[in-house]
Amino acid sequence: MKNESLTLFIPLYGKAMMSREGFLPDPTAEEIVSTVDFDFTKVDRSRKLAIYMAMRAALYDGYARDFAAEHPDGLILQLGVGLDSRVKRVPCGNPWYDLDFPEVTALRRTYFPEDERYHLIAAPALPADWLQALPRAEHALVLAEGLSMYLSEPDMRALMAAFQAHFRNTTFVFDAYSRSAARLSALKNPINAVDAKIDFAMDDPQTLLTGTQGMRVCMDADIITPAAVERLRGVDRWRFRFMGRFGKSFYRIFGYEISGV
Repeated sequence: MKNESLTLFIPLYGKAMMSREGFLPDPTAEEIVSTVDFDFTKVDRSRKLAIYMAMRAALYDGYARDFAAEHPDGLILQLGVGLDSRVKRVPCGNPWYDLDFPEVTALRRTYFPEDERYHLIAAPALPADWLQALPRAEHALVLAEGLSMYLSEPDMRALMAAFQAHFRNTTFVFDAYSRSAARLSALKNPINAVDAKIDFAMDDPQTLLTGTQGMRVCMDADIITPAAVERLRGVDRWRFRFMGRFGKSFYRIFGYEISGV
């Protein structure tokens, strides 16, 4: 696998750990960690990171759940899905597409078989010619959890333009490092263990809108929320209260509403 693909095992391990503790119920993550042919000593398995990954995943689950409730016929698309089991954590009837590199998708098929509703796309995110095989939905939710940092600003703009050309209405949600956090990551970052590099970082979500039409920022959110922190106990709660107060400018979730042209 590519170095960027190996990072999929970091959130997978974290979600399995926190599932065992009931923070983010995810029996599929537990099953995969116990059966997949991968040496998890090669990735960061810290408790702090596991909690953070579970918090991030829970927020994305909420976005998918809310979208499905508002648009029961809307299309859900995940980019760089890895071995995430959101499609099982968020039961709904929406057509659902999960994309990742061919080697990741081949492994994913072991745990997530396709059916009439659920589809796998074996391709890199760009070029986005794979979009032509998807329905031209009236409403689409595109989730790119843990992906943006391996793209570039031109890549992000190209994706947004591709969604605008294909769907009538797109909500595009992704998480991104700030520029200062990207610089600091050279010193300490869980992705360093697999030699993955950060290429994209952003301080102002308006950055991606320069020169565009029919697009607007609809979300600029913290990952560490008070509600999530209150579910923790002991030193975990103290640690994440501190992180939530002082680290919110380092890593955030952004959302864009994109109207078709």
